[in-house]
Amino acid sequence: MSRRPTVTAQAFVEYMLIFGLVGAVVILSLAAMGVSARDVYCAMAKSLASNPVSCAHYFVDDFSNLRAWTIVNGNWRNENGQLCGGGREGRIFVPLSARNYVINVRMALLRQGNGYGIYFRATNFDRVDGYTFQYDPGYSSGAFLFRKWVRGNELAPFARTSAPGYNWHNVARQIRIEVNGNTFTAYVDGQRVLTGSDSTYTHGGVGFRTWDATQVCFDDLSVDPLP
Repeated sequence: MSRRPTVTAQAFVEYMLIFGLVGAVVILSLAAMGVSARDVYCAMAKSLASNPVSCAHYFVDDFSNLRAWTIVNGNWRNENGQLCGGGREGRIFVPLSARNYVINVRMALLRQGNGYGIYFRATNFDRVDGYTFQYDPGYSSGAFLFRKWVRGNELAPFARTSAPGYNWHNVARQIRIEVNGNTFTAYVDGQRVLTGSDSTYTHGGVGFRTWDATQVCFDDLSVDPLP
């Protein structure tokens, strides 16, 4: 009789260790696919809670209108509830004061042309300072890039990876960019495609870029705190 509580307590500790290990494996697996634990928590909490659960965004837009956006140049328009642009150099922005965040674009569809960019930590929109992640079939044999912008001019990529033979056009992609300190990580369709590092800019808004003969549409943007 005197040993039974000890055995029960030991079993409880072992169960807790197993659950903790399983949880850590699940979180690491989700991170490798570009899905945050926060995303999973929010989805589960919203489906199970009897009262609304707040999972606040820094910014969210379904592109039913473009009132929140500053168009610097280009042919940007609302097309069937999506943000579409292209045909020449185009830049469109929304301001943010946040430093670290996650950008999620549920749908990005490049119909034609040499690619598009997604701005982050962008300021001084008329002559932008900041960064872009570029989905860029026109770079060499096709590549994913991180570029820095200084007073409206793009610099050589500070991180890139070639993707020859990639199916760039007419496929709806999901884009995720994690902006954390001086490290930036991009995911396409849940797969990590590029990591880069730069410490020049510490905060700022987000936006989109087109160039040349690009024709592209985006839908359902959210900018969220890091998990």
